[in-house]
Amino acid sequence: MDIWQILMTPFSWILKLFCQVFNSYGIALFLFTIVIKIILFPLNLKQKKSIIKMNVVNGQVQEIQKRCGNDKERYNQELQKFYAENNVNPLGGCGWTFLPIVFLYPLYAIIRRPLKYMMWLTEDAVTAVAHALGWADFTIGGYNELILGSMMNAGNLETAKAAVSTAAASSVFVINFDFFGINLSEIPQLMFWKDGISWNSVGLFLLPLISAGLSIVSMLVSQKTNQMNKDQQVKTNWSLMLLSPLISLWIGFAMPAGLCIYWIANSILIMVQEVICGKMLRKDYEAAQKEMEEQAKKAKEAEKERRRKAAEKKAAAIAAGKSGKKQPQAKKKGMDVSASREGLRTYARGRAYDPNRYPITPYRDPNGPAKPVEEEPKALTEEEKEILAESNPELATQAAAAEQAAEKAAIESGAVESDDSAGEEDGYEEAYADDEE
Repeated sequence: MDIWQILMTPFSWILKLFCQVFNSYGIALFLFTIVIKIILFPLNLKQKKSIIKMNVVNGQVQEIQKRCGNDKERYNQELQKFYAENNVNPLGGCGWTFLPIVFLYPLYAIIRRPLKYMMWLTEDAVTAVAHALGWADFTIGGYNELILGSMMNAGNLETAKAAVSTAAASSVFVINFDFFGINLSEIPQLMFWKDGISWNSVGLFLLPLISAGLSIVSMLVSQKTNQMNKDQQVKTNWSLMLLSPLISLWIGFAMPAGLCIYWIANSILIMVQEVICGKMLRKDYEAAQKEMEEQAKKAKEAEKERRRKAAEKKAAAIAAGKSGKKQPQAKKKGMDVSASREGLRTYARGRAYDPNRYPITPYRDPNGPAKPVEEEPKALTEEEKEILAESNPELATQAAAAEQAAEKAAIESGAVESDDSAGEEDGYEEAYADDEE
């Protein structure tokens, strides 16, 4: 007995028991699937609770993403810390989904080699049974052992038992592969009409299609029975939804029909399981929905508070005289030409000469930290005015008065500037008049 035979003992024992009790390979596979589902039910329930918890904390995860921005390293660190503090496993809702596929391997091995795993025969004993039943060129491999198992019936059972030892003979029995007129030991064919149309060939062709169709229906039922999906706009990922049906379709046309029965039973039981889990987790769904609503409300209030503080800060800066509108500086009337004199010549150095034009600036390290640029606040938007009118009317009035004063000063500065231009021309004429004298 090899290690694989030991590991698959529980599965083969269950399948053999159902085959002997109900004398139907199809019923045995269906009951085998029920047992597997019952064993995995607590794990599936845990998976759904993990998904509910992930939906609840999803809003907080988005807040972490907004706070970290493009800093992926910081985002991953804070996210891992958040998951650890809240005891959340982000992969908790994914791992158990593929468990039915994992159980396909031992089931496939048992179906492919029923005499080894269900009757506990050695390879020599299996070869002896094949020779006793008239299969002279029998070899271990492929689906030969499955075909040999389908050849055994009540008429040749004693012959098969006589070919093996007395101890092994007691474990040899007839497996009834007939399931509503379909031989489950055969492999479905796409061109089912090739060897003649019969109910067996048509039924084998339909089994993979039924398994793929029920796989899609079970996923739709899972979405409909999930209370979180009802209350939220959940986008369906059709590529993931079609993965399981495509796998079942491929298995159906590539392997013995018994695996189609397993897949069909699995899809039916998934629908039953989803209905049961939906009723059991109704309170969890309702509690999670209330918590998500509370989180959304808190996030909305936090955003409103942030906008209020930003508006008050800007209004306070404007009220303090730091308006974002640049006020033009009034130019002095005329021009001081004393610095341009060279002796008695007034404009010897040019009428725009300024000895302090290029002041000495202190040294700054170009590789040092950048000097922060203080940006003057812009004018208040209509939304900020509404927020201020509600939260701090007095500050809103002061900011509005400061803005009006700034606009008035800007207008007055523009008028002074035009007068200064005329004054500058007068100063120019006066300066030249001195030279003429």
